[in-house]
Formats: sequence, C-alpha cells, structure tokens
Amino acid sequence: MAKYYCKWCGQHYSSIQNMSVLKCTKNPDGSKRHELYEGSEKSKYQCKWCGQSYSSLLSMAQLKCSKNPHHDRHEPLA
Repeated sequence: MAKYYCKWCGQHYSSIQNMSVLKCTKNPDGSKRHELYEGSEKSKYQCKWCGQSYSSLLSMAQLKCSKNPHHDRHEPLA
C-alpha cells in the first residue's frame, strides 16, 4: 500500500484525498492544509535550507529551522 506524506508535519496517509481535506497545524501557508511531500521514501531526509539530516519527515517536522527565509519550518529536499 502506498503512503503519502505531508511535507510539513510528516504524517502519512493512505490516500492524497484523505490527506488534502485535513488541516495541518505545521503548515506555514494560510491554507493550513496538509501538503504532499513529492519526493521518494528515504532512510534520511535533508532540510533544503539548513542541510540538517533527519531519520524521518516526522522528526524533521518537530523542530524549527532558523535558516529558512520564508518561515520557521524545515523543508525537505525532494
């Protein structure tokens, strides 16, 4: 079964439809909806702003990024 991950909170869902209708408390955008992570599943995820590596999107989402010029969230490389 495929897993679809939110790029802001790291939660996974069984369908994009289920994910897209729910609100995400970590989304810095005004829509506050979950946003699809478009990369592949990996053993390590790297923040595109600070370069820090994390073992999961969920662990990346728990911490703030001081290098992101747009908001205070880590953003995974695809």
